[in-house]
Amino acid sequence: MVARPQSSAAGVLALLSEPEPLLKHHALIQLNLLVPQFWAEISEHIALIEALYESEELPKEAHDAAALLASKVYYYLGEYDEALSFALGAGSAFEENARVPGAEEYVETVISKAIDRYIQARAADQPGPDRKIDPRLQNIIEGIFRRCIEDGEYKQAIGIALESRRLDIISQVYARTHDATLLSYTMDAVLDTAFSLSYRDQVLKFLLPLFPPPTSESKSPHVHSLTRLLVTLSSPELTVPLLTSLVPQEKLLAYQFAFDLVEGGSQDFLEAIRRELPEGEGETKEIYDQLRRILLGQESIKLYLEFLKRNNKVDMLILKSTKDALEPRSSIYHTALTLQNAFMHAGTTSDMFLRENLEWLGLASNWSKFSATAALGVIHKGHFEESMNILGPYLPQRNGGDSGIPGAAYSEGGALYALGLVNAGVGSGRHVEEYLRDTLKAAQSEIVQHGAALGLGVAGMGGKNAETYEELKQALFTDSAIAGEAAGYAMGLIMLGTADKTSAEEMLMYARETQHEKIIRGIAVGLAFIYYARQEEADDMVKTLLAEKDPILRYGGVYTLALAYAGTSNNNAIRQLLHIAVSDTSDDVRRAAVTSLAFLLFKNPAQVPRIVQLLSESYNPHVRCGATLALGIACAGTGMQDAVEILEPMTKDSVDFVRQGAFIALGMVLVEQSEASAPSLAPTRTLYQKIVSDKHEDPMARFGAALGQGLIDAGGRNVTISLQSRAGSLNTSAIVGMVLFCQFWYWYPLAHCACLAFDPTGIIGLDGNLKAPKFEFVSNAKPSLFAYPAPTKPPKKETVTKVATAVLSTTAKAKAREKKKAAADNDAMETDEKTDVKKDGDVEMKAEDGSSKPGEGSGTESPTEGEKATPKRREPSFEKLSNFSRVTPAQMAYVIFPSDGRYQPVRAVSTRSASGARSSSKSPFALGLTSERYAGGGGILIMIDTRPDEEPEYIQFETQPAPAPAQPEPAQQQPAPAAPAARHIALDENAPESADWTPILDRLAVDSYPETLHDEDALVKRLEPYTIICAMRERTKFAASLLDRLPNLKLIATTGNWNAGIDVAHAARKGVVVSGTGGKGNSTLEHIWALILATVRYISVEDARVKSSQVPWQATLPMGLAGRTLGLVGVGRLGGATAKIAQAFNMEVIGWSPHLTPERAAAAGVTFIASKEELFRRSDIVSIQMVLSERTRHMITAADLALMKPTAFFINTSRGPLVDEGALVDVLRDRKIAGAGLDVFDIEPLPLEHPIRKLDNVTLSPHTGYVSDSNYEAFWGETVDNIAGFLEGQPKRVISAR
Repeated sequence: MVARPQSSAAGVLALLSEPEPLLKHHALIQLNLLVPQFWAEISEHIALIEALYESEELPKEAHDAAALLASKVYYYLGEYDEALSFALGAGSAFEENARVPGAEEYVETVISKAIDRYIQARAADQPGPDRKIDPRLQNIIEGIFRRCIEDGEYKQAIGIALESRRLDIISQVYARTHDATLLSYTMDAVLDTAFSLSYRDQVLKFLLPLFPPPTSESKSPHVHSLTRLLVTLSSPELTVPLLTSLVPQEKLLAYQFAFDLVEGGSQDFLEAIRRELPEGEGETKEIYDQLRRILLGQESIKLYLEFLKRNNKVDMLILKSTKDALEPRSSIYHTALTLQNAFMHAGTTSDMFLRENLEWLGLASNWSKFSATAALGVIHKGHFEESMNILGPYLPQRNGGDSGIPGAAYSEGGALYALGLVNAGVGSGRHVEEYLRDTLKAAQSEIVQHGAALGLGVAGMGGKNAETYEELKQALFTDSAIAGEAAGYAMGLIMLGTADKTSAEEMLMYARETQHEKIIRGIAVGLAFIYYARQEEADDMVKTLLAEKDPILRYGGVYTLALAYAGTSNNNAIRQLLHIAVSDTSDDVRRAAVTSLAFLLFKNPAQVPRIVQLLSESYNPHVRCGATLALGIACAGTGMQDAVEILEPMTKDSVDFVRQGAFIALGMVLVEQSEASAPSLAPTRTLYQKIVSDKHEDPMARFGAALGQGLIDAGGRNVTISLQSRAGSLNTSAIVGMVLFCQFWYWYPLAHCACLAFDPTGIIGLDGNLKAPKFEFVSNAKPSLFAYPAPTKPPKKETVTKVATAVLSTTAKAKAREKKKAAADNDAMETDEKTDVKKDGDVEMKAEDGSSKPGEGSGTESPTEGEKATPKRREPSFEKLSNFSRVTPAQMAYVIFPSDGRYQPVRAVSTRSASGARSSSKSPFALGLTSERYAGGGGILIMIDTRPDEEPEYIQFETQPAPAPAQPEPAQQQPAPAAPAARHIALDENAPESADWTPILDRLAVDSYPETLHDEDALVKRLEPYTIICAMRERTKFAASLLDRLPNLKLIATTGNWNAGIDVAHAARKGVVVSGTGGKGNSTLEHIWALILATVRYISVEDARVKSSQVPWQATLPMGLAGRTLGLVGVGRLGGATAKIAQAFNMEVIGWSPHLTPERAAAAGVTFIASKEELFRRSDIVSIQMVLSERTRHMITAADLALMKPTAFFINTSRGPLVDEGALVDVLRDRKIAGAGLDVFDIEPLPLEHPIRKLDNVTLSPHTGYVSDSNYEAFWGETVDNIAGFLEGQPKRVISAR
């Protein structure tokens, strides 16, 4: 009889009104099952259900059931707070309901609400203990923490713990895992999300002592995390003890820390560390002196200056073309070329273009002269030792009087500004600050005061010098529009990040009193600098400024909000800026609001195109212009195609200043990209040239294109634009520089400050003496992928188009030869090869219609009959680079240091990312970065000299700028790398096609070994050259003795989340990372039942008989499963799932394991058996689901097997060594049991002569219990991901010793 579907809950609801408590209890239980279908009908009786919950007549179980029912009804009604309240009252009923199929969404929603309420309660009750928190809610949360930790969901537990301010949970997680990457994850989470400043500092101070002490021997993977933490706290009291703990044993690591701190630390923080470092005695005195020298910051600047001088690749032909195209007597065009040259030569100290074009330089007048002189500061940025000599001819007289030369004030003011740019980041408290301060005091010209104030602000940035601040304030109070504007900017720069209320209030008061818009604007941006990175401490000032009637002060409020929350991606701040962008009455404020999004989101550049997409299509051109700069600043140096696709159409906008912004932003996005990595690079360069050369174009568009040309080739093509340091902390000078650059809208000289964001991208290696030795490392990528752009070819004289004429055969042959030569030239260009054939001008001009693209000539022309096409030369897949070479941010993922190299980095260059977990590398050979989080290059590395007895060979630093060579040395000329650098990965099975191996194939050579070896000597011979080995489960055993004989091994990437065949503890001691994978699907469960059914139904036996045409037609009698007993040895997750399927066959399921309890057995639907012997005696089928360990090895003995029924079957899909294999062979050979189904064996692959292969009562499979298409997809996909993470310096899914 078929059961009718229930159409109403009315009958069950009626039972709720019955007087008998038992009936009410029954009704509540049934209604809990019916509520998903009839919740609307049940909701009409919610008052009665609540009354039953509060009734004292019903037993506790009925109370819980009533509460659960009420909770579910309110859930379906959308009243989630009420649903949670009743769920808390349901007690154990709610926990039991969590296991009911179909209740997952309800349970997840209630738990989410519970977490939210707990977080709110903890935030409100922060000062005290949990006394105000509902104990029932506390129990649920504790259960969540417990399950997360037990299931290995540590990051989820950390996230909830941070939100709820439960730092004790973080301690528990770390005590359990001892995984420093989780501490780094916690640090990233608290720094990059919207936590308050006070709580952020509390968490960071809590984390610092948890980090294990760094050592150079272990290549401490958390050095970057510690650096970022210390820079963020800016606490000398915490930093000095760390540095002193490294002296003298780990002096190289101490030096590395010092260089890393200089990358992101403010001047006053670094100076405080220098003061508090001990003097030391003997050996330690020398080390501390070196540390103080590094922390001064000047060493880093000198090294980067040398790097930029040595590698200068400026294309002078681009500058010449711009000069020839732009009218020099126009101040806007003169300034455009000035800035283009300054950006392209930034930090290179090369003023060749200026020396060769003195006539053009002499045409500058007034503020163009100011800008041209200030540009010297950009070109010589970092050359502080010679700054006074370089700028001396332009600096004002000592007494500040008028020199009497017409226009001299402009060059004098520009020189003072240039002096500040040269000393940016190292001027505070130095002679240059005193000189600029005295000059400001003595100057009579407001133009000179303007330059001195800007120079003071840039040089003394963040120095908090009270005397300097007072001098600037006096300049402000003169109420000179020109001097006052610069003083406003500079006062903010001096007090950068202090949140000093006194300074802020007096600046705001003066802004309200003055009538000069320029002064108000300088003060408005200066206020933003004062509240830089102060987060909620700036909220009151932001609220005040945004409420002002003066749009210029609201403009300052926008920048104050952006800088206060810089890099945090704070949702409230983003929401506020977006609201201002569409609602403010001032176009300037709206443009600033859109631009400011970049300062909040630069750590997550991939989000920015999506956010500004609609804004870029706004009817308001100022909003569109803001969108261009937001994309340029946030996506700078990424080459991100999404950003380019938004910007390219905007270069054709109908409004000139929108086009200007688009050209500038494209230069920022495509800086340091190659044609191979960014398809838009070549068209963008062509577009720049076209716009600049077209005299009919708008001046603003031509200005933007010229600046774009300067930015795309900035720093001699050796810098990127980066708003964060290499350790992931805020790059303060870069953020300040970009904010000031955005003010070029009002004042062109502020555009010079873009150079503060230029980050050199080279690997600069120093030994323990802080000298630069000669060494090489390998970039495992095609050289063209990260090559410098090819030099621009001079334009050819255009030929007059000729009419069609009769062509003689000799002419045709000559043209055919020209085509062939042109095709060969194109082939050579595609592979960056040099050719000894001198190119003919007419041949280069053969594509007169301009339709063919560079490198396509050989593809569009067919070889002449009888002639053969020139074959393409194959580009190598790697290149060798030397110390002080350019390495772009994206290239860092491909860089390795060969294991046989003399110099090895003391720590890997790596940071953590929005796009993955951020642990650092444990390998000295893999330097990596994360493009989403990181925008800088390799930086300064302290190198370990592995052969200190040999005489080092040092790089001789240049004293003059090195001229750029006409042709770079082609990569193809380099010799092949040594074997250890080329042989990287060994697979003990063919690389499956279920994973995409392309992310690493370009970087690594992969060899596959499907034949398993068991002889250790043979294994050593096979695996010794490899740095990475992929292991398929326990097929190959990596004992300590084998690991000791593999000197190049740095990573074992195994499949599965544990591998009993690897001595993980010994691997860790040797610095070998072991990473695992997850799985996908239910392949093992499926295989258990495939083997059970195949064995008891004799499928393999009958299959063989049918195929061999044996008679009779049926020869075996299968066992029926219904009513039989399945005995499970091991009732974990897999055992419980096996039991569920057995119950579908109407089998009785019994279970035993050494630690099984009756409660756990009942929860799994299994009858608890007290002893292993009883289980073997009662079972018709015995299935093993245990984990192999020393404790469980041979846990199934001959005595156990002897207890089995003669009709019983034995199934093993876990591990062969769990069973005494010899005893199993004996009982099967003697037919003391009916048969066995085996997927696992003592030795795998099973030896060809093994006796099990000869038994006719066994069904065998070659350890395929874990094999399925979905599981392999997870295995090999995550294996590739693990290897890629390791190469990036960020090992993933690391297995720790148990």
